[in-house]
Amino acid sequence: MEINLSHEPVAAMGFPAMAPVSSLLSIAHLFGASKKRCGIYFLAFQSGLFYVGQAVDVVRRFSQHRRVHDDIVGFSFIPVPKHKLDDTEKALIFRAESIGLKITNAVHVTNIVGDTDFDIVMSAREQEAWLCAPSCLTDTEDSSPKIVLPETQQIRFSKHFARFEKHPLSLRALALFKQYVWGCVPAPRRTEYSFWSVSCMPSGSGSWPRLLCVNAAVMELFVVGWEKQNSNVLWSFVNVAEDILLEHWASLDELAKAFPFVEIVRTEYRDAGQHQVSLHTYDGAPLWSGY
Repeated sequence: MEINLSHEPVAAMGFPAMAPVSSLLSIAHLFGASKKRCGIYFLAFQSGLFYVGQAVDVVRRFSQHRRVHDDIVGFSFIPVPKHKLDDTEKALIFRAESIGLKITNAVHVTNIVGDTDFDIVMSAREQEAWLCAPSCLTDTEDSSPKIVLPETQQIRFSKHFARFEKHPLSLRALALFKQYVWGCVPAPRRTEYSFWSVSCMPSGSGSWPRLLCVNAAVMELFVVGWEKQNSNVLWSFVNVAEDILLEHWASLDELAKAFPFVEIVRTEYRDAGQHQVSLHTYDGAPLWSGY
């Protein structure tokens, strides 16, 4: 597949026209000794895929990519101060997705292209089956062996769990947690700890103390807590992909009408891509009712 290295999407990303690099092992000639090498780079591959990355020394970083990928055909770069690299990279990944580019990045994206570590634990066929019927793996998962954490880690968090067990809402929180895990987490026994985890009584929740939080890496998936002024009142929220919701509902307004006890919150929390919304319930409303 031939790549037009000066096509409009590259300009839409805010990058200059791509330099052809298919036969190059280094891009040192593009920078010399005077041009800034710290910034965000944009790679094009022969397959039609792209990659957005950050580097303090982009010349060295390109050579590292080249040792692994022999199909890089285009390169572009914008200088960015070191303290702005993370935010700029994330913003440009979102922009790439919004204009329809297929990018191979594994973080800050809605859809990952290519094989992932998760595919080794749960095959693509099993994933498709689970998406059609999340309960299809429940029987086998029940019989899967539990992971054994290091004793030091168990000791470190035992006090948190003891506090959790004493809370008047712990049983209700556990019931919600089980519903979430078995309905929303693929192959939970096989994937726990390495791909998702749950923490109890996490700190730093301020005026909305938390009972438990389910995470996938840095992404919060499902959180349950209580009202600080009333320890008998439960609240919860789940972060979901808006585009998936809209496959089943004409609009978010229609969803809100069907479930008036759910508050739909838009945030800038985009660790799993740019189409995320949070569904919140308060005063003990049944988050899972009707879903």
